[in-house]
Amino acid sequence: MTTNIIEGNPTKKFFIEMITRDISIEDAIIDLLDNSIDGANRINQNDYSNLYIDLTVNGNEFIIRDNCGGFSLETAQKYAFRFGRPDNAPRMHNNTVGRFGIGMKRSLFKIGKIFDVETKCKYDHFKVDVDVERWEQKKQIVTLEDNVTTEIDDWSFIYSDVDDNQNLSSDGTFIKVTHLNEEVKDLFSDSRFISSLANDIQRLLNFSLLKGLKITLNNSILEGERVELLLSQTCQPYYLDGRLNDVSYRIIAGLGDIGEPKKSGWYIYCNDRLVVEAEQSSITGWGTSSVRKWHPDLVMFRGIVYFDSEETFNLPLTTTKKGVDTTSDVYKAALPYMKEAMLYVIDFLRQVTKMGDEANSYRQSLCENMIKYSAVELKSTQFVQNGITHNQRIFLPPELDEDIISQKKNTVRISYDANKKIADIAKTYADASSYKELGSTTFDYYTKMEGIEE
Repeated sequence: MTTNIIEGNPTKKFFIEMITRDISIEDAIIDLLDNSIDGANRINQNDYSNLYIDLTVNGNEFIIRDNCGGFSLETAQKYAFRFGRPDNAPRMHNNTVGRFGIGMKRSLFKIGKIFDVETKCKYDHFKVDVDVERWEQKKQIVTLEDNVTTEIDDWSFIYSDVDDNQNLSSDGTFIKVTHLNEEVKDLFSDSRFISSLANDIQRLLNFSLLKGLKITLNNSILEGERVELLLSQTCQPYYLDGRLNDVSYRIIAGLGDIGEPKKSGWYIYCNDRLVVEAEQSSITGWGTSSVRKWHPDLVMFRGIVYFDSEETFNLPLTTTKKGVDTTSDVYKAALPYMKEAMLYVIDFLRQVTKMGDEANSYRQSLCENMIKYSAVELKSTQFVQNGITHNQRIFLPPELDEDIISQKKNTVRISYDANKKIADIAKTYADASSYKELGSTTFDYYTKMEGIEE
């Protein structure tokens, strides 16, 4: 008899608490931006010019508005508002980062208690208005197989058609959240949080920003933070193009700007979404087997890995999109080559360190005389040396020549050994405070006596 049933369904309140617990408010917002970027990708994968996302964030409301294509009523009814991705969901064919089917709902529940989602896509223009507390109490009556009725949670949402273009004049999505959760209200009122959010967007979504997408936060235009490698005709990075199952990957490693040490390391993109940045731990191979631990001497190391797939489930992506799944087959396939690349580049950087006092000048010279390529450009770059395609799995470093470095400076370092007893006497006669000053004095004396001038 089907009446012998013990209910095992989760309550909606418990479900909401569980799915929102492990995501930060910053990540929740960026999840919503990811949805817009997925729409932009469907319009044109290579160029996001003329597409925008406008964010308004304050203590009273959260608003996101875009012109990135929106989604159809059929998508809303079958997939967008479902909790989880149905087995019969169509396979994505435009390299998106939406994966588990909870991103938009999780983000909205995280932010506030009342939200409106309006979208316009071709002939569809509709909205879904949700009061979370009322929705949690919403029930429906169902009839079991033996005609016994019972009350269960109603997980559905109600939509209504929109006849005006007040919020959307072109295909896109408009989301407004009010009655913000208390902790969110405090954050959204804090200018330090707004600044931190801007930095997160500029870093994590740099690929999309550099492809022309315009993102504003409280009317301020955000700029993508560039991840760059240095290239020249004689210096080419290690690179490898590979594929495992439905995932293609490209590994690039070489030299970057001196910059700040925190910018050195590995950067990993999944379908153009930055999920790992400046990684310097064993996760990306540092300090494992024959690879040394990261050290400030290696500040110029830059590595980039691109994973791309039409099926997001195959990517080494975590649920929060902030980190890499090190157990995934494709990541385990790529990691040995990442280590191989590191050995090549680290060996060169160790040789630079041995240059002693000239090392910093040499590093600076590289930064000034080589061309900077962004992560967007490097993804499709064909590496060529002197008109010939550069072979994969080989790092071609720049020339290590101290004389060349010295010639590019106005001064050079001259050193020599001398008898200590005589040097001490000369130091006293010259009234020099150090051997270095004595050396400078003797050089000046020699050039003066020989009549050498510039």
